[in-house]
Amino acid sequence: MSLDAAGRAVLAGLADVLIPAGDGFPSASEAGVAGEGLDLVLAARPDLAEGVERLIALARGSDPAAAVAGFQASDPAAFAVLAEVIPGAYFMNAGVRAALGYDGQAPRPIDPAPDPEAERLLVSVIARGPIYRPTPGGKTPS
Repeated sequence: MSLDAAGRAVLAGLADVLIPAGDGFPSASEAGVAGEGLDLVLAARPDLAEGVERLIALARGSDPAAAVAGFQASDPAAFAVLAEVIPGAYFMNAGVRAALGYDGQAPRPIDPAPDPEAERLLVSVIARGPIYRPTPGGKTPS
């Protein structure tokens, strides 16, 4: 999918309705959701490209706030695409993640000390013993 600058500007306007600037965070357009952010989202989810093109076509020439309200009221498919793409692109922005204090996913070691509360919760499961549904054609565990 290749969007021209005008299409990306329409998307930026819609995005700012969903995520305006405030409390030290940039607006969606300031975070680049209609530029690099959109490209990253569509690289991960190319199945959303057609929906993005459709909502831009529907919103062209409209007031962004009215377009978003219209999608929300009468076009749930377009609103769903907007509500998935824009936050996804927004939270891919390194500055937004830094402002949130989110460094990303990283491995965290499990505390080797036993948790008495967790053990108490597992007593009934352990007492019940193993239960399962055999897989058709599969082997039964010993």
